[in-house]
Amino acid sequence: MSGEEEPYWIGRNPTEQQRLNRQHFIWTKCISYLIHPSIKSNLSQDAKIADIGTGTGIWLNEVSKVSPPTYTFTGFDNSSAQFLSPEELSPNVKLQIGDFMKPFPEELHGTFDLVNIRLIVVTMTGGRGVWERTLKNVLTLLKPGGFIQWIEGNFFGSRGYRKSGGLTPYSSSLTQGQLQMNNTFIRRFDWNFPASWTQLYTSAGLTHVFEDLVSTDRVPEQRREITELGIGAVFGALSNLAATAKAKEMEGKDGTWPEEEVQRVRGLAVQEMEAGVYYRWDIHVTVGRKPAVDNGVAQKGDTKE
Repeated sequence: MSGEEEPYWIGRNPTEQQRLNRQHFIWTKCISYLIHPSIKSNLSQDAKIADIGTGTGIWLNEVSKVSPPTYTFTGFDNSSAQFLSPEELSPNVKLQIGDFMKPFPEELHGTFDLVNIRLIVVTMTGGRGVWERTLKNVLTLLKPGGFIQWIEGNFFGSRGYRKSGGLTPYSSSLTQGQLQMNNTFIRRFDWNFPASWTQLYTSAGLTHVFEDLVSTDRVPEQRREITELGIGAVFGALSNLAATAKAKEMEGKDGTWPEEEVQRVRGLAVQEMEAGVYYRWDIHVTVGRKPAVDNGVAQKGDTKE
């Protein structure tokens, strides 16, 4: 079964929409900015900004509130199921269907000053090269001299950690659930994560490459909220995997947990969270710039920052 057949394992429903919106604010507090300062200072007053894998559109909507009204924002996702309603969106924000796994229409090429990508890791299945192909597709949207910002969580290193200042009686079920999801995705869909973000960017011809690495536990008061979000994502994905395996009469044949096991371990994970155990993973924010070249001549602003 290919990742293309099953692109978003966490699910699309009102509960997930709420989780995504909540996740936005928590991740933003961890990172401490919406747009990296090195990009923000270089945007023009009529900047066009795109968001890839926009989900609900919450990132675009929040950026629009702190940006000049002359900016325009476009969000792309392969499903409109979780889009915020038009009434909830700022007037200069629009959301539309667009699949980053496929080439974007030629009429969109060279349109945007900034392309943001955020948290598409769960869909990045299909083996080595999927990140490179996605980046190639997305870069067609940028104007010469335009910027890309990619925000991604490395869930391959996600584990449950006990709180400081004392021993908790257990810390294994959070980790067990994460590893089960990871290993199932790897086995079934050849899931992977870039070994080097800077190399990924430079190999694509980007300049001004910079990686900002932060941890989800850098704001201690958010650790429980991060863990609640993680439990929702991990065990939501495991439940969807269990349902698909059962429907295809593959339950128990490919290492997928049945729903009963998912709920049993989830209950233990919640108990761990109540005892102070928390999920922790790394957040990679990688920025780069498309070469600003017109007939071989560097355009204004293409200088090293």
